[in-house]
Amino acid sequence: MFLINWFDWITPTTPFASLFFGIIFTLIIAFRIWYETREKRTFFIATITGLCVTFIGVELLYLAGYYG
Repeated sequence: MFLINWFDWITPTTPFASLFFGIIFTLIIAFRIWYETREKRTFFIATITGLCVTFIGVELLYLAGYYG
């Protein structure tokens, strides 16, 4: 269940891989937003929004039977 394959960043095959890469990409994008604006508020808004989208998306895909 906690195994991540090299191609999971393209199409995640487990919920753990989806969460892992979703969180990583969220942090990269949030850091990039902070770098451009230099405001902590925008960093936190981007981080919280990205994490919510990631968790809700993984849960919906899991409920729809995407992961097997």
